[in-house]
Amino acid sequence: MKGMSKRLEVALEASVLAGALATIPLILIQELGHASAVIIAGDWLVWAVFLCDYLIRLVLASDRSDYVKHHRLNAAIVVVSFPVLPVVLGLARLARLARLARLVRLVGVSTRGLEALGAILGRRGLVYIAAITGFLVITGGMTLALLEPRTAPHGCVDGIWWAIATVTTVGYGDIVPSTVEGRLLGVVLMFAGVGLTSTLAASITAYFVGRQSGSEMDPVLARLERIERLLHSQGRQPNGPDRGTGTEGGEAQIHEGANST
Repeated sequence: MKGMSKRLEVALEASVLAGALATIPLILIQELGHASAVIIAGDWLVWAVFLCDYLIRLVLASDRSDYVKHHRLNAAIVVVSFPVLPVVLGLARLARLARLARLVRLVGVSTRGLEALGAILGRRGLVYIAAITGFLVITGGMTLALLEPRTAPHGCVDGIWWAIATVTTVGYGDIVPSTVEGRLLGVVLMFAGVGLTSTLAASITAYFVGRQSGSEMDPVLARLERIERLLHSQGRQPNGPDRGTGTEGGEAQIHEGANST
């Protein structure tokens, strides 16, 4: 984004990623009915992170109307993440809407967290894919625990175990979603898991193959570097009266240098 330094960009993305990760346990704890002062303060802090990120980017945007148009998800996260919203819906006897708001918040924050993760680690392929896989497992497990507390009686532990088995397409069958939302979540994890795990395996294979081929090419590269140095030094020597002798001597030095490596 124009007008924003690289350091500020990284700081904003890192704060958004931390806020996304903190949102997952906060939503689960709130869904279980716990509301301590620490939980409330953490909820407000996370909301402030997303609000500041949106406002800073909006102020520094070269075209603010275009930014608002193409970043509606960020604005929706700020609205849905407002800590008072579930309380207001609960007081209005709209408990289902409050739960739906938490679910929408979890999906939106997870999407924004993946974008931040891509901005931070996008150029580090293997680390990026591994981080996405881990983030997907945690988010999927927490979402199942939120959607079906009876299916995952131990909360996030059972949810994450189910997400790992689903993403890796193992499918032990000890935990099976019973609602339409839970099964749709399973389908998303299955399709995403097929792509991510295969890409992760391919990246690991390519990494080790690249290291092996690189070690085999080291002697060849060293020999080429030796020949290049000899050619460079021969080109800087003054030409004598007998150019043919100098050329033959240079070729002999090159062959000698190549053979010595």
